[in-house]
Amino acid sequence: MLLHHPGTGDVEAYLAMEKAVADGKIRSLGLSNWYVEELEEFLPQINITPALVQNEIHPYYQENDVIPYIHSLGIVVQGWYPLGGRGYTAELLGNEVISEIAAAHGKSSAQVILRWNLQKGVVVIPGSGNPDHIQENTELFDFELTEEEMERINALDRGEKHDWY
Repeated sequence: MLLHHPGTGDVEAYLAMEKAVADGKIRSLGLSNWYVEELEEFLPQINITPALVQNEIHPYYQENDVIPYIHSLGIVVQGWYPLGGRGYTAELLGNEVISEIAAAHGKSSAQVILRWNLQKGVVVIPGSGNPDHIQENTELFDFELTEEEMERINALDRGEKHDWY
């Protein structure tokens, strides 16, 4: 169960979630849309370390300072909107750098972006209702991006969130 976006009453809500874990109603807890400052304030007030922190992460919004911090706490980082999100996916998939890297590997742009996340240690949750896309999204383990390719994608960071928060 995830506590979504920091706000008033978070500690109380999380402690209630911890009680649900103790009662066997929930197996693990996590957070969504939390960053370094919020985590530093929040974590000392709770008892169960979150299993994961789920944040928006894609080549135009990379969170390169947040990912290592969360990893250093032994928490999994999960990226939502890994392909840019509603209204932005086509632009991201058509990005020249990503397209060039995809062509070099005989892969799609989506596969390159998902692989880039995995190599950064980010678990990805791409959404699709298209069976072909769902299958394609699983075919990420027969290639690896070079350090130079990772750097080229890292250079695309615009600090550009594609959702409301």
